[in-house]
This record gives sequence, C-alpha cells and structure tokens, in this order.
Amino acid sequence: MLLDLIDLKKIRKAILYLICIVLCHWFQTMVLSRAAILGAAPLFLPALAVAIGMWEGGVWGGVLGLVSGGLLDAACSDTHVLFTLLFLAFGFFAGLLAEYFINRRFLSYVLLSALALLLTAFVQIAPLWLLHGSPFEPLARTALLQALWSLPFALPVYPIVRAVAGRARETD
Repeated sequence: MLLDLIDLKKIRKAILYLICIVLCHWFQTMVLSRAAILGAAPLFLPALAVAIGMWEGGVWGGVLGLVSGGLLDAACSDTHVLFTLLFLAFGFFAGLLAEYFINRRFLSYVLLSALALLLTAFVQIAPLWLLHGSPFEPLARTALLQALWSLPFALPVYPIVRAVAGRARETD
C-alpha cells in the first residue's frame, strides 16, 4: 500500500547523487582549494550541477544544484547564498536546455560547463570590482584563470553523472 507509492529507483538514484556531491565537495574543499596557480584555485562544482541537469532534467538539476551550492556556501566564509543560487540556476537551465535545445553529448556538456565556470568566476569578482573599486583587469585575469584551471577537473564529472543517470550508451 504505502510501499507501492515509494519509487525505490528514484530514492537509490538520489542517494547516489548525494554521495557523488559529497565526494566532489570533499575533493573540492580538501584538495583543490589548496592547489592555486597564480592565485586562482579550481572550482569544478558548477559543472556537477550542469551534468546533473543535463542528464536528469531541470527539477533534479535545480534541487541537487541547490544542495551542492548550499554545501559549498557553508564551506566558504565569504559567500552566503552565491553558490546556492548559481548552482540551482545552472542545474535547472542545463536541464531545460538539454530537454529542448541541445543534445546530451560530451561536447555540449563541455561548452555548458565552460560557460558555467566563467559565469561563476565573474560573479565571484563582481563585488570586488563594483563595490570595492578593485581594478577589473587583474580580477578578470584571475577569473579566466580559475575557469581554465577548473575545466580539466570538470571533464570526469560527465561520465560519472551519466553512469548514475543509467542512460543507454550513446556514441560521443
């Protein structure tokens, strides 16, 4: 009766995604946060929200992006809701785009992830530039470097999320 209403496949999938999110957050905060090059540490977690959104749709992408962003905001002392809102939007819009406008191929993922990484980096520097009057050029260089340095770490996220999604193999 009550057990008939519970979709165990969705619960299993949600648990797998939560494990993936926790492991990615551990790697991000414990390893990559200490791997700065020229003052820019990689931040690949926006790509996780993009991948989940692409494979699971806007609702799953938005909700799990919200969870992922909330965890990162809790780990960072200088942000309050920045990553929570960004990752929610990335997951939702990646799902929307994958549903109606783009395919779920690796190249589409790389392009959307690169866009999400760039947008995240530039949103991070916006308060320094707009509110504190820091010069834009060095901030922009650091933001671009962060996005470029983050992209290689975002590449393995796609096959992991694809495997969790349980989709049939497609030719990439």
